Amino acid sequence: MTQSNDLLLRTIGHAIRSRRRAHGLSQEALAALAQIDRSYMSSVERGLRNISVLNLARIATALDVSVWELLGVDATGGMPISTHVLSRRSTLELKWKPGDYLSLG
Repeated sequence: MTQSNDLLLRTIGHAIRSRRRAHGLSQEALAALAQIDRSYMSSVERGLRNISVLNLARIATALDVSVWELLGVDATGGMPISTHVLSRRSTLELKWKPGDYLSLG
């Protein structure tokens, strides 16, 4: 089994898996809710896929969490949970759902 060396991808995968399990969802159920393929979901959870922003947003929406939470930023909008893998922009609060316009300013 191949493992990703990219800390951010593993952080995202771990966050998705832990939230999916907390919701009592299988990979197949979450993939269906997010409208993505189950095998893609599996590789994302293992940190093997460079997930697109749109797919990350779909998964976050399906899990009812913010994109920031899946990126490993703590609930206060502070530093990333796992390590310093995100930029200083991590303190921004993102409240976006697929279909909405995104404004960072």
